Amino acid sequence: MGVAAATPTRPPETERLTLPVVEIFGPTVQGEGPEAGVPAHFIRFGACDWRCTWCDSMHAVDPHEVRANAERLTPQQIVGRVRALEAGPGLVVLSGGNPALLELGGLVVELRSLGMRVAVETQGSRWKPWLGEVDRLVVSPKPPSSGMATARNQDALRAFMANAEAAQTSAAVLKIVVFDAADLDWAAERHLEYPDVALYLSAGTDVGLDDGRTVAQLRDRYRWLCETVARRSDLSDARVLPQLHVIAWGTAKGV
Repeated sequence: MGVAAATPTRPPETERLTLPVVEIFGPTVQGEGPEAGVPAHFIRFGACDWRCTWCDSMHAVDPHEVRANAERLTPQQIVGRVRALEAGPGLVVLSGGNPALLELGGLVVELRSLGMRVAVETQGSRWKPWLGEVDRLVVSPKPPSSGMATARNQDALRAFMANAEAAQTSAAVLKIVVFDAADLDWAAERHLEYPDVALYLSAGTDVGLDDGRTVAQLRDRYRWLCETVARRSDLSDARVLPQLHVIAWGTAKGV
C-alpha cells in the first residue's frame, strides 16, 4: 500500500504540452480517502467523461465553464505555481474532472523530481500508463445515485483495474461515495469483485445547500453509514469517512 514507484524519465513532449488547469491551491488537507487528513496541495484539471447527478466540481466538468475559465499551462508552469504556494505539504493531489483523460506523465516526473508524493483521483473509466507511476491511485467508481453505474461503465472499470494490476502498482485503492442503501450494496459488490484492493467509503455530500444544512446532512449520513457498515460482515475491513474538507470549510472552494 502506497509504495512509491520508480521515478520515470521526462517525456520529450513535456516542453510543448499544455494542460487545462481549473485551480491550483493549498496548503490544505486531503478531505477523503486513504490520505484523509494529510496536508496536501491540489491541482484540479478541467474535462470529464461523466456527468454525475451530485457532482460538486461542475466548474471542472462542464465544457462551457472549462473553456471559459481553465488556463492552458505546461507541466513546468504548473510546477512553478505549486512551488509558489506556501510550503508545508509533501503530497500533491491531481484531481478533476477526470485527470486520466490527460497526459500527465511529464507533470508526475516534474513533481516527483522535487521530492513530492503524487496522488491522483479518477473514476476508473480511462487507463493511461502514467497512472502506474504515481504514489497513490484513488479509483472512485460512481454508484447508482450518480446515474453513472451503467453496464458499460462497469466494463470500463474492469478494464481499468486489469491495467492497474498489469502495471504492478501497489498504489491503487477504491473510494466509493455512498448516499443511500443502494449505493452501499453496490460498493459491497465492488469490494467482492476486488477483495485485495483496500476500500474506503465516503459519506456523500449534498450539493446546492447552504453551509449549515450541508454539514448537518453530511453528519447525519455519516452517522447512518458508520452504524450500517459496522453491522455488515462483508464490509468489515472497509474504512468509513466523511468529507473532512466539508466539515472544516463547508461549501467553500479552493480549500
